[in-house]
Amino acid sequence: MSAIVKCLMAGFAGLAVATRAAAESWSRFSSSDRTVYLVDLDALTPVEGVVTTRLARVPAQGPATDLSRETEEVMVRCSDGQSRSGASVTYDASGAETDRYSEDTPWEAPPNGGVYGAIKSFACDNMRPESKSWPTIPAFIEDGRGK
Repeated sequence: MSAIVKCLMAGFAGLAVATRAAAESWSRFSSSDRTVYLVDLDALTPVEGVVTTRLARVPAQGPATDLSRETEEVMVRCSDGQSRSGASVTYDASGAETDRYSEDTPWEAPPNGGVYGAIKSFACDNMRPESKSWPTIPAFIEDGRGK
């Protein structure tokens, strides 16, 4: 095989991996009177022993045009059952990013139950929420916020 063909094949393989990594599949897994919690199921694949996914917090009420939300990167080490938060992003009602920050929290065991305990179960125990999935958070909001 020529060097050019090998380079092209490697480039297409890289594009396929990047495309898969960019996919999203948001599933509702918890809620309160004020907030709906979603997890990006497509990101629940371990890399070097750490599962990094995204958690979304969406207001439970509001018009379909209100795209406000917050996403948070959550990393889980299944070997010792510990997790930590990474970057968080806040979006306004138009869906525009308004704030981005990184918490760089220490690794610690999440409490049993609760939002972070559920994320650990999704990452380490291969459990999945029993709800429909949406390709984006705005699609979830436009679909009635999972109701």
